[in-house]
Amino acid sequence: MTELENVAFNRRKFLQLTGALGVSVAAGGVLAACSTSGGAASAAAPSAAAPSAAPAASAAASVAAVTGTFNWMTWGDHWIQKQLDAIAKDAGIVAKVSELAGNAEGYAKLKEVKGQLDKMSADAMWVPNAYAKDGLIEPFDINELKVSTQLYSFAREFPYWQSSDGYMAYPFGWSPIMIYYDPANVSGDPTDWQVLLDPKYKGRVVVEHQPEEIVAYMARAAGFDKPYDLTDDQLTTVKGYLEKLKPNILKFAQQATDSVAAMVSGEAWLITGNLGNEDRVKDGGGPEIKGYVPKEGTVGWHDGEMIVKEGANKALIKPFLEQSQQAELIAENFLANGRPLFNEKAYGLLKDQGKQDQADRYLYSKAPDVLPTMVLKGPGTSTEKSIQLFNEVFGGG
Repeated sequence: MTELENVAFNRRKFLQLTGALGVSVAAGGVLAACSTSGGAASAAAPSAAAPSAAPAASAAASVAAVTGTFNWMTWGDHWIQKQLDAIAKDAGIVAKVSELAGNAEGYAKLKEVKGQLDKMSADAMWVPNAYAKDGLIEPFDINELKVSTQLYSFAREFPYWQSSDGYMAYPFGWSPIMIYYDPANVSGDPTDWQVLLDPKYKGRVVVEHQPEEIVAYMARAAGFDKPYDLTDDQLTTVKGYLEKLKPNILKFAQQATDSVAAMVSGEAWLITGNLGNEDRVKDGGGPEIKGYVPKEGTVGWHDGEMIVKEGANKALIKPFLEQSQQAELIAENFLANGRPLFNEKAYGLLKDQGKQDQADRYLYSKAPDVLPTMVLKGPGTSTEKSIQLFNEVFGGG
C-alpha cells in the first residue's frame, strides 16, 4: 500500500465533500493508491484488558453507579464477548446484543420495537437523515464522556452529526467497501466491480446481505456517482447488473465475519468487505488474498452508537460507553477485526505493541484523507426502490 502523507483535517472541505447526502467524489488520488495485497500475518491479539479508566469525576460520575441490562442492536465487529463479560463483572452493566445486518433493516426494526432497544449502531448519513429525522434517537453532549477525549478530534465534529440538542452518535469505525479475491483462483489482477459479474466465478462470490448496498455497488459498477439517488432509468440499468451478479452469488453473509469465513474455507473466491481482511483471512488459516478499491469508485461508511430516545434502559448507555470505548479494548478490537477505528489513543497503544505497520496498512490514522473520496452510506431518494429491485431479482435474498 502506498504510504500516505499526513494531511491536516479541514472541516470546511470535509463538509463540502461529505455533508450532502449522495455527493460523490471520484475515488482517485488517496483511495486509488490504497489497493492492498496480503502481507505478513499479524501477531496474535493481546489478551483482553479489563476497562482501566474510571468515568469522569464530573458529569460522567453522575451515571457511573447505574447498573443493569440493556438491549443493543449492532454489527458483529462492534463487540468482543470477553470484553462484554469483563464490563458486566466490573461495572454491573450487561449488554444483550442482537444482530444487525444492514442499515435499512435496523432502521425498520427500531421503528417497530422502539423502547425495546436501548442502543443502536448505524452508518454515517443514516444517523441524521433517518434516525434523528424521525425522532428515534437522543442526542447527547459527547464531551460529557471522559472517554471521548481519546477520540481523534475531528470525529467529535462531523457537522452532519451535530444538532442543537447535542451529538447524535458516538463515533466507532470506518472503511471504504473493497473487493477481495483469492489470486490462486481469480486471474488477471482485477481492478473493477465487473469481476463480480464474470461467469467464470459462478457460485464463488459472497457479499453481505444489505440489499440497498448491493444495488449501490452495481450502480457504481455502472458508472453512477449517486448510488443512493438513482433515477428510474438508472435503476433499469442496474437491474441488468444485478441479473449478471445473481448466478455468481454463493450466499449472502449476515456479518462481515461470515464473508471472511467463506474466504478462509475456500468456498468463496471473491468477497466485498472492509479494510483489513487480508490479515483476518490469513490469521484464520485461509489463503493470502488481495484487495482493492474498484476504479469506478466505491461507497463507504463511518459508524457510531446511538442512544434510543424511548429506550427503557437508556440510562445505562453513557456509563457503558465509558467502559467499552477505552483505548485498550478498541486496540484489541482493531487487531481482531481489521478496519480502522476513531480512537486515537488506541493507535498509540498499537504503536507501543509493535503493531504500527498493521495499523498504517489499514489507514488507521487517515480518515480525514479517505472519507471525502467515497460516497457515504445513507438513505436516499431511491432507497426504497433499490430494496424492491433487489427483492425482484433475488427473490427477497
